Amino acid sequence: MKKLLIFALASSSFLISDLSHAAQPQNASYPSNEVSVTNKDLIVDKTKGTATKSPNTIKYDAFMKAGYAAYNKKDYKTALSNFKSALELRPNNVYAVKAIQNTEKRLAGK
Repeated sequence: MKKLLIFALASSSFLISDLSHAAQPQNASYPSNEVSVTNKDLIVDKTKGTATKSPNTIKYDAFMKAGYAAYNKKDYKTALSNFKSALELRPNNVYAVKAIQNTEKRLAGK
């Protein structure tokens, strides 16, 4: 699991060509002329022209990927644990909820 999180952290930065549509900062700890937070998933650095996934998004993505990998290997207990961890990071997330439902069906033998 640690390797998956490290990989997700290493690959979470990408370039943005146009920052004119970036949302205004929602977190006062970031200088408004340099960084803005968009929809809580991306942190946009206006000075570098880059956007980075938020730490919460990176963790959510890693748990969901690990859950799907375990599900595909028919390791439903591990999959369920990962999907529940993802749901804790994003309560009521449709994808995590559906993955949990599907995994619980498999565990029940349906």
